[in-house]
Amino acid sequence: MPRSPDPALEGKLVAAALRLLDRGGEHAVTLRAVAKEAGTTTPSIYERFRDRKALMQRVLDRATEEVLTALQPAPSIEAMFREYLRHSKMHPMRLSLTVETFGARFVAGDKMPAFELLVSRISEQSGIKGRECEDLALAIASLGFGTAQGMIAAGSDSGHGAQLQRTSLRALRMLLAAFSAGNKGWPAGRRATARRRATG
Repeated sequence: MPRSPDPALEGKLVAAALRLLDRGGEHAVTLRAVAKEAGTTTPSIYERFRDRKALMQRVLDRATEEVLTALQPAPSIEAMFREYLRHSKMHPMRLSLTVETFGARFVAGDKMPAFELLVSRISEQSGIKGRECEDLALAIASLGFGTAQGMIAAGSDSGHGAQLQRTSLRALRMLLAAFSAGNKGWPAGRRATARRRATG
């Protein structure tokens, strides 16, 4: 009798591809390598994914879910920023791919759950709304991407890594203060309270 399909195989394939990405970067994620890592065959992959691009899309979705899981408990914008840097250092091979995907999704107007979480937190904790809120979130995301890349490049050089994190946190606080100060009609006392909440 033919074997019945494994309903959990899609998840196994995505997990296998993510492990390969973490170990060797995007070029290491070939369909043959994924099949071997997952303990299955290449034809089995094609039964669940149209091609490698479709598989990589699911891998990126899984990576985004992990980022969200890491960021959601953070009580402030600064805590979210610190957690993003920590998570990126733990998974250095994912960064260039996720940054590239962020840019493509932003231009296309696609959903970006982690970015949407940041926008929501900024709105809740600073009172900034609309386009200003999105602009601030983009500035913070860009700062996070660049800092994470620098910290990963620094590797075991803890001194330079710490300097990058310290200066980026200072820049983050300056961004929050500048955007809060520019929020017209917002009382100074509320701006100060929001800045304290945003920096935890």
